[in-house]
Amino acid sequence: MRYDGLVKTAVGLLVCAACVEPALDTETQGITTDVRHERFGLIRDSAAQMGMHNAALLAGIAISETNLAHCQAEATFACKGPPSPSCGGGPIIAGAADGPCDQMLGGLGMFQFDAGTYAQTLAAYGDSILTIEGNTAQAVNFVEVRVLMDIAGATDWMTAMAWLDSIPMDAADPLMKQWAAFIVCRYNGCCTTSSTCTTRANGYRDNAITAYGEMGADFWRTADRCTKLPDDGVIDQRSDCYLAAGDPRYWRVEASGYANNLEWTGTTSSMAPANFARWILKGSGTVHLDVHLDGGQFGQSKQAKYEIHHAGIVDVVAVDQSAANGWFALGDFELTGAGDEYVMLGDNTGEPSTGDTKLLFDAIRAQALDQDGGGCCDATRDARGSILLALLVVLRVRSRSRPRSRSRVPG
Repeated sequence: MRYDGLVKTAVGLLVCAACVEPALDTETQGITTDVRHERFGLIRDSAAQMGMHNAALLAGIAISETNLAHCQAEATFACKGPPSPSCGGGPIIAGAADGPCDQMLGGLGMFQFDAGTYAQTLAAYGDSILTIEGNTAQAVNFVEVRVLMDIAGATDWMTAMAWLDSIPMDAADPLMKQWAAFIVCRYNGCCTTSSTCTTRANGYRDNAITAYGEMGADFWRTADRCTKLPDDGVIDQRSDCYLAAGDPRYWRVEASGYANNLEWTGTTSSMAPANFARWILKGSGTVHLDVHLDGGQFGQSKQAKYEIHHAGIVDVVAVDQSAANGWFALGDFELTGAGDEYVMLGDNTGEPSTGDTKLLFDAIRAQALDQDGGGCCDATRDARGSILLALLVVLRVRSRSRPRSRSRVPG
């Protein structure tokens, strides 16, 4: 059962002296094996898109909360929530423990997100919470925020994901025991060592292990889902070689840009990014990188900082996103094929959120410049990127050395 006080704030821990009963019964009427396995796949893929590769943990939560039911037709004892695209337009499942169904209270969907009434929950999370993918994305974000609060060594999104990914599907392992105690407290509000809390913690643990065993290790493994650059070199959003981190409420999707699909979020002047993306680069040799821009319709940042992590160094290319339309050159970069190599863009451009500046996230294209690089394709450069370059500053950051800067002349 999701708790209002936990959902709406990033800080604060709800501790209950006598934990309430789960919002939903443990039995459902309409989950076939095929539907169950399909739900596991959606949970796995939604989590992988956000950098979490141990999604059986989330499956354990969904089983504990609703036995994977997302639609009210699958659990007719539950309340009828708002219409859901994942339910063919039928009502989403809604928790029944917060009052009579006509009061429209209770958590929504597999992960039972609850900010009060149904209308308040939709206002807090947006309509995407009604889909299985959106419900799962919020579950990833919810867990990540609490990991940062509770787990030593977790200091940002990626280190939180690394801790989650390190938890083995072994009931006797100390990390799994830590996960069970953590999630029953943070997700169910049951934070004591009472028999009730212990039973619920074991449920989250055992349901995760069951889901993992049911589908097998190969099904759940996504850490290596990006194995090579696409044949055309284009890495688009939400593809296997793309990672979108941060609160999903702040990612907006538009029918525009490359392949008629782009995303944007607002800029901030914070030191660290709240929402960021990585385009993962595979292969070795020299590649030419372009980013797809839209002439300022959604790409409004004057100082979008693209970090190219490659060959043990980081090149930072600052771009005026509004100054180009189409493919825009970031430059040529050497890949080693060893370690993590990727392009990263964060919302912390230095432009304050009060300015309502949109930061564009669209496709990046990687083109091999040599035959020995293991890249995707022959280079066919688009000169417009260099001509329209309004601002291009490259900072090369080397480990244990003072950052150096150099200017690159468009041409």
